[in-house]
Amino acid sequence: MEGAVHSTPHVANWVGLLAEMFPRSPVSEFLEKREAAIFSFLVTALIAFFAVRISRKLEMVPGRVQAAAEQVIETIDGLVCGIMGPRGRAYTPFVGALFLYILVTNLYGLVPLQNSSTAYLTTTAPLAISVFFYVQAVAMAKNGFFGYLYHLAGNPKSVAEWIFVPLNFPLHLMGEFTKPISLMFRLYGNVMAGHILVAVFLQLGIGIMKSVHIPVGVPLHLPFLFLEILIGVIQAFVFALLSTVYISVMLPHEEVHAHG
Repeated sequence: MEGAVHSTPHVANWVGLLAEMFPRSPVSEFLEKREAAIFSFLVTALIAFFAVRISRKLEMVPGRVQAAAEQVIETIDGLVCGIMGPRGRAYTPFVGALFLYILVTNLYGLVPLQNSSTAYLTTTAPLAISVFFYVQAVAMAKNGFFGYLYHLAGNPKSVAEWIFVPLNFPLHLMGEFTKPISLMFRLYGNVMAGHILVAVFLQLGIGIMKSVHIPVGVPLHLPFLFLEILIGVIQAFVFALLSTVYISVMLPHEEVHAHG
């Protein structure tokens, strides 16, 4: 079904349906403008609920839920430390929070009458911007202000490298600003494209049975739901991986050499 608040094919969700029940009213306007924020809040609350519940019942011999949570944390920590070395553990909480939020949000949109807030630029843009500011803060904290500028200049050492500083500095600076743009549109584009694909084939399945007046459509969209699960996991992993690489690149070179 196509939601009333969307100009592109989109599977209906409870927020859109609720907005249609109160047309041209403050309630409808609020729901239409805050749809992404509502689903973001639900996902955040869901993650917080399970995090608190698991942390209150930690056992030496973990059950299935605790073991699964520990496996996820170890996987994220392994990813970060595998790129940055032991020092990367300090950045695992940030990268892990990004990965968990994006993963759960992507999969949450596959639940009937729910939606993924990562299908909106109003969600992916703040995520990418937070990575940008976090990376710059780490770079300044680890390199110092002048070391940060020296890094953006390309770490020149020879006379020839200093000659190219006027060219390298704006290029590196531009590169730092293009990173969050790439993160933002990559996540948004993949998630939104998947939602549109599912919506189109769902409408097509309903349309096939419409002529014979059967209220249940052909589940043509079912194979694409499994594709959506795969895409959701991959996009969460890619976002976390690139964030880790961006942090690693801005660390002092002696730390990277020591790890190597």
